Amino acid sequence: KTEDFGPYFSGRRKLLPRHSDLSFYNWDTNYSTSNSTANYQVIADSLSGLLFKNKRDRKMVCVDPKAPSPGDNTTCARLSSQRYIQITLFDHITRRKA
Repeated sequence: KTEDFGPYFSGRRKLLPRHSDLSFYNWDTNYSTSNSTANYQVIADSLSGLLFKNKRDRKMVCVDPKAPSPGDNTTCARLSSQRYIQITLFDHITRRKA
C-alpha cells in the first residue's frame, strides 16, 4: 500500500518474500508466519491448505497449485522469467456495490 513498486517494475530491485507478507515460509530455517491485512484474512486449513479470505466479498482464494480452481472471481497465472525461479499471480476481482 505504501511501497513504491517502480524499482521492481524497472528491474532495479528484485521482489523477494518478507515476514510481513500474507504468508511467508523460510525453507532453510523452517520458519513460517502469516499476517492478515485490511483486505485478506489468512486461514490455514488442514484439509484445504492455505486460504486467503477476502474481507469485502468473503470469498476464498486457494493458493494450492494442485487445486482445480483458485476460487470464485479469482484467476491464477504462472509466468516464466530468467530473473525468478517461480512466479504465480492471483487476481481476485471484487464487485463494487452500485
